Amino acid sequence: MKRTIGWQLIFSFLAISVVSVGLFGWLSMRIMNDHFKAYVSLRQTEEITAFTGQLEQAFAGGGSWDKTVLSTIGTDALKSNIILKVYDAGGQLIWAPSAEEEKTLQQTGSHMMQMNDMMGGEESGYTLATTKLYDGGKEIGSLAIGTIGPYAYTEHDRQFMTDVKNNFLIVALLTLVLSILFAGWVARQLSRPVVKVSDFTKEIAKGNYADQVPQETKIVEIDELIHSVNQLSHQLEDQQAIRNRLSSDISHEIRTPLTTLKGNLEAMLDGIWEITENRLRICYDEVNRISRLIGDIDRINEIESHHEKLTISSFDLQELSKKIMTNFASAVGQKNIALSVSGERVMIAADRDKISQVLTNLLSNAIKFTPENGEIEIETRKQGEQAILKVSDNGIGISLDDQEKIFERFYMTEPSRNSKLGGQGIGLAIVKSIVKKHKGTVRVESDPGKGATFIVSLPLE
Repeated sequence: MKRTIGWQLIFSFLAISVVSVGLFGWLSMRIMNDHFKAYVSLRQTEEITAFTGQLEQAFAGGGSWDKTVLSTIGTDALKSNIILKVYDAGGQLIWAPSAEEEKTLQQTGSHMMQMNDMMGGEESGYTLATTKLYDGGKEIGSLAIGTIGPYAYTEHDRQFMTDVKNNFLIVALLTLVLSILFAGWVARQLSRPVVKVSDFTKEIAKGNYADQVPQETKIVEIDELIHSVNQLSHQLEDQQAIRNRLSSDISHEIRTPLTTLKGNLEAMLDGIWEITENRLRICYDEVNRISRLIGDIDRINEIESHHEKLTISSFDLQELSKKIMTNFASAVGQKNIALSVSGERVMIAADRDKISQVLTNLLSNAIKFTPENGEIEIETRKQGEQAILKVSDNGIGISLDDQEKIFERFYMTEPSRNSKLGGQGIGLAIVKSIVKKHKGTVRVESDPGKGATFIVSLPLE
């Protein structure tokens, strides 16, 4: 059965409170019983020792047994739940409580044994012990001692223990009540922001990205959750803007060649233009332009959907960089750009063709945005278990906002300028897809006006 976070916290607090209070109460009662048993046993031993001493002193005071004194001492012993029977040196009974008093004490003892069992004590019963009485070094008689043992609890003891248990019960109930109140308060403090975050995510699911973000709390985890959801909202909003612009860009990229193609064909069909090889070539180029656009989109989809398998081989990343660099000799020569490869040789296990595509796209992008007489450097090196590939230029650079979006499909910084320079904003998306498929990462570091550095990290094996 599903529960809200508030009720879940309340149930958890209550469970912890019940277990804690129960365990604490049980340990407390156990410790108190042990100490109380020791106290009762010691008290009984001291009382018996005291009565024995009184009897010996009573005999020594008069040189004979005084039954009045014996009766007084024996009656006091009965009050302490102890039965005393005094015998002379010849073994004759001198004094003993009446049969009725002894029976009453034993009945009381039965009740005490029940109390002792309830207290968790050891098994008790009526016990009888005998000790010698002396006057100096002379034996003057013997004393039979009947007790309820080993732990005889008096009525006062029973009342004391009952009061303690009642107090423990009251404390336990108060603790549970306070636990419920505290659990309710904590649950409210924790669940309220979580519920607000939940409502916020529901609005995001409806496409309302600009709704008010839940206020921060004093709880680190919840604040991190709010921050993450807020970032998600911004990213989704940015993605929505990119999708909107994507639709517009694709429409523009396809409409332009289609318009040119349609106009040329209509002019030739109407006889306004003569059908020539040059005009057919123009139509053919426009068709190729549309095909390349659709091909790039399909390529990204194929890479990202993991349908395209990698052909892994071992090769030198620096050597591959030098080879790709020669393919751009004409392009860099036209703009008089200084292109170089530095660093160290790095052997990696990857798909050579796919990594060639990564280098080609990054170099093409760098040449496009680097002014005449600029500089582009490719650097390869090892860093732990990673191969690092850097492509740096001193071109126009990329703003901080754009750095987080340039790897998205069809995203272009300053679309109007990109349109003049050529391209559809797909190259870097392909780079990201290929690197991700190799379980690597790609990022960019740039200061506007000072150039950009694209950093690709790939596992060595």
